[in-house]
Amino acid sequence: MTAPVIGMIVPPAAGAVPPEAYGLYPEGVRFAARGLGLQALTMEDYAIAIKRVAELARELREHERIDAISLMGTSLSFFRGGAFNDDLVALMAQEAGVPATTMSNSIRDALRAVGARRIAVGTAYSDAVNDRLRGFLEMSGFELGAMIGLGLERIEDILAVSEDQVTDLALRARDAADDRVDAIFVSCGGLPALHLAGAVEPEAGIPVIASSTAGVWGAMRLAGLSGETPMLGRLGGTPHLTEYAVG
Repeated sequence: MTAPVIGMIVPPAAGAVPPEAYGLYPEGVRFAARGLGLQALTMEDYAIAIKRVAELARELREHERIDAISLMGTSLSFFRGGAFNDDLVALMAQEAGVPATTMSNSIRDALRAVGARRIAVGTAYSDAVNDRLRGFLEMSGFELGAMIGLGLERIEDILAVSEDQVTDLALRARDAADDRVDAIFVSCGGLPALHLAGAVEPEAGIPVIASSTAGVWGAMRLAGLSGETPMLGRLGGTPHLTEYAVG
């Protein structure tokens, strides 16, 4: 039986498959990616890069024989709001001829899957992008207990952030919440996150959802696969949060 192929439209120009894909799911699926060439996390650069989504969706259909497709950029899919995110899904499905989703949809679905309603959010973004994210999350039914950002815009600066810095960001967001939260969300597909469930969930006592890992999980489920993996902690079907110390 041929393994399903998941197409990914990613922000960097190089168009490499994100490390989280095979890091989470090393067998049973093939990933293929194409890059938009996003230069910076600003409204102006989003507007330029997003114009290539249809072209890259067609390219993935024609050259990779994909079974599902996802836009693997959180801010690229929420920066113009929920209706625009829905339009992107419809556009990719039309051009690729397969089921489509976005990273924004995947993080929304992941937060719902772990039962989160009130969340603490840590991001790579500037205040302007955080404002757009807040709007998308609130429209999706979540309450924000806290939101803190690293204030980064350049892609190279985001890709230079270490795992330890992402762990610290997640825990600082949790600590900044003005009341107890149900989950921590780390937003930006360029931030490393394969380590987060193991590094944060035992200390925080609540699930942690990250753009880069939830994006792959959502694409797997779109392709008809379970998405289960212990590396995702609670999200990946590891039911051991009750053993954690409450943060």
